Amino acid sequence: MTAITTSTKNISSSALSKDLKPIKKVLVVGSGPTGISVLKAFTKENKFGLIKVYEKRHDFGGLWNYVKPIINNDSVESVPLTDPSQRINVLKTTTNDSFREHVFDSAVYKNLDTNVPKFLMEYNNFPFPEGTPLFPKKDTVLKYLIDFAETNRNEVTFDTEVTSITYDADTEKYRAKILKYPFQDVEKNSKWDGEEYDAVVIASGNYDLPFIPHKKGLKEWFDKYTDSITHSKNFDSPEQFENVKGEIVIVGNSASGSDIAFQLATHFKDKNIYQTVRRESGLPAPKSDKIIKVSDIDYLDYENKSIKFLNGTVVPNVEKIIFCTGFLKSFPFLDESTIKPFVDFNNGKNVKPLFNHIIPVDLPTLAFIGLPKFVLPTRLSETQASWLARVWTGRIQLPSKDVQREYHDWFVETNADNASLHDLNFPFDVQYSQRLNREIRQAKQANKGYFGLEWNGYNIKLRSSIKTLKEAYVRYLFDTGKRAQTVEELIEHGYFEWPESATTCVQVPTFAP
Repeated sequence: MTAITTSTKNISSSALSKDLKPIKKVLVVGSGPTGISVLKAFTKENKFGLIKVYEKRHDFGGLWNYVKPIINNDSVESVPLTDPSQRINVLKTTTNDSFREHVFDSAVYKNLDTNVPKFLMEYNNFPFPEGTPLFPKKDTVLKYLIDFAETNRNEVTFDTEVTSITYDADTEKYRAKILKYPFQDVEKNSKWDGEEYDAVVIASGNYDLPFIPHKKGLKEWFDKYTDSITHSKNFDSPEQFENVKGEIVIVGNSASGSDIAFQLATHFKDKNIYQTVRRESGLPAPKSDKIIKVSDIDYLDYENKSIKFLNGTVVPNVEKIIFCTGFLKSFPFLDESTIKPFVDFNNGKNVKPLFNHIIPVDLPTLAFIGLPKFVLPTRLSETQASWLARVWTGRIQLPSKDVQREYHDWFVETNADNASLHDLNFPFDVQYSQRLNREIRQAKQANKGYFGLEWNGYNIKLRSSIKTLKEAYVRYLFDTGKRAQTVEELIEHGYFEWPESATTCVQVPTFAP
């Protein structure tokens, strides 16, 4: 096992940005996994006069709130889905159990396990309960998040959606309009909350607004077979497809696409499941002989109810198409006229230009937590929030705008100016996190405040082996019916061995990632 380094532009500058004006009042949007991190880090800083957190759901946890059994949301309303300004619809429940009358659907489904080992999902000094499976189930994750956030419950206003945030460049203040449920008329019932904020943190998550790309023939297909097209966000379990006689096509081979394909293939043992693959995924992908890999869609032949793929394969009698094509980065509550002059936030693919994937270069009192993809959200957001809290209290000073823009430009050059801009595949995610941790340790009053987790050798080894480890975990579960609790359990039973590519050391660059 060797250390990993990457080729990075080594930029140093003695020039620092101008000091920010004192920040006393902070608005936080969201109390899911990333919002909880912000709340913990900012309250621990003990410098802000007001930290106001609004959460549209009725509890902590964000997307981990599983509501599919009490809603009817099995299909999409239109195709393609490419507009990031679209507001997420509030849904009525089908039961009056313990839930309020309004809920928001989430991407979590019935048999979801995490793709990340529990040891890499934990917040600092808050382990999962003893006996938790190596890859926790959705209910365990939700309870873990709620338990971790419980001491801060009184600081969050639940059942309240932020519908508008405006910025006044003259006063350098933000205003927010909110909608308190059960009211659902945005225009009629959204009201200014009465505060003027010095800064705003967006921690609303990245898995809310489904993305379905343009495909030749898609619109005509949808018009003729409306109920045949769904998105992974609509998926709950294979039982939804019991009455499907024709073929099922999964579009996409990222985490959800591969997991849903495997669930369907192992449930319908006499049916092939077709899955499109544009390129090999670095994420875990359980194997089944019933999953037939095909290339990307060429066109949908709605007249013959068949799909032709780029490699020439034609699948006839297609009855269900599940788009596992991800989500748009969506912030419909940010006011275009007052905020977009400073930062491009509404293209659906990325937010730019940002320093450290967090702060707009030209508007440093606005922040986005949790934008990077292919990362460990709880662990990374904890570090991001700890860094941001120190920036906004003056304990970490930002570099000059020129240096900040060079940071953004490095990622444009490396990842491209598209949906990949914020990708931090291993080892970039570890390098990024540890660079922020280094700045946190070197901040003024170094021992004060909240700290994210540092990466030790074993954690890095786990991170570098997640794909192989999760696939071993799934095989073990499928063969034995048992959920392994440790890596050692999988090794002992012959399901896992550390891959040669596993590493325990990642060198932290000076500038980027």
